[in-house]
Amino acid sequence: MSDLMLPLLLLILAGVLAHRWLQVEAKPLAKLTLYVLSPALIFNSLYNSQLTGDQLLRLGGGTLLFICSLSLLLTICARCLGLSVRLTSAMQLGSVFMNVGNYGLPIIAGIFGPVGLERGAVVMVVHQMLMFSLAIYFAARSSLSVGQSVKKILQMPTAYAAILALTLRRLPLALPSWLFKAITLLTQASIPIFLLLLGVQLAGMSFCRRWPLLGLGTFFKLGLAPLLADRVAHALQFDLLSRQAFILSAATPTAVVTTMLSVEFDAEPELVSSLTIITTLASILTIPLVIRWLGLG
Repeated sequence: MSDLMLPLLLLILAGVLAHRWLQVEAKPLAKLTLYVLSPALIFNSLYNSQLTGDQLLRLGGGTLLFICSLSLLLTICARCLGLSVRLTSAMQLGSVFMNVGNYGLPIIAGIFGPVGLERGAVVMVVHQMLMFSLAIYFAARSSLSVGQSVKKILQMPTAYAAILALTLRRLPLALPSWLFKAITLLTQASIPIFLLLLGVQLAGMSFCRRWPLLGLGTFFKLGLAPLLADRVAHALQFDLLSRQAFILSAATPTAVVTTMLSVEFDAEPELVSSLTIITTLASILTIPLVIRWLGLG
């Protein structure tokens, strides 16, 4: 287990130190990741994928069902506790959306290799589309523009990379070797840069001490989420490898981008960033437990 987790943690720590000592900023790394590395990884994974159309639909539909179900459960819990709309929105941002890109894909790749990565890529694409629709809704309830959400989704290069890869798979065309090699090199570079970026982003976050809410959010994100993902995978009859990759994706900590949304729309940004920090640190313990539960450790 340490052979898997320690290299990942060292890269995250390197990102933290790079921010603290070298003043490395997250914004240029985030742009590089969003517009270059992530699309290359998604394209390469899906273009070379052996997944059937049925498996793709199950993974995509399962991701949608999982996010909506977890959000509904958290909404019910928040109402029972009498939380305000603003606090409920912050809890949704901090407890529903997972860091499947920067954190989940490196773990999945380390355990399963390319066959797991192609499944994680499907989850990542659907999850990102939900992040730029549902997450914006949670962050800006009353001021939300449907057009803004659609615009964000249309600006998301990973969706186009996925569509292009799945389209080319069906055509009797082969990519030029020089282009395929370039995409492969970008794919190989993506995992370490994802982890460095995560460290840089975590180092720049603020922290609050609202322990009851932080405890509740952490329970939903790291405790309930993988159990719910298991039920979704069972209901949709995932194959074994898809189930394992799907549950590992769901077990990852809070997505860093939710902190940016909470700042932009003033949805308790300190609470959301604190949940991101705590769930990331706690996942050092919970991810190995999930791996053992899945029979992979």
